Amino acid sequence: MTQYEQELADLKTHDEVQGTEVCRYSGLPFIYTAGHGYLVVPKTRNSYNVAVKLCNYGYKGKLACYLEEDCEAPEYLKALGLI
Repeated sequence: MTQYEQELADLKTHDEVQGTEVCRYSGLPFIYTAGHGYLVVPKTRNSYNVAVKLCNYGYKGKLACYLEEDCEAPEYLKALGLI
């Protein structure tokens, strides 16, 4: 389990992490849980502040911001001009 998968599992204890892929648009990790998916924006990323501003339904952890797949992740990718 990656450090991001572990942090998300700790933040979302009721939903089991199923795996990780790489987002084809941003190259960032994308974590799947049993019920949802999250784009991982590490705190070390220059665009982290953009992710934090968009994060209302996802999770803000110590390592990263976890943007939910339906609204926040696409808004983040649009804000960066990636889609």
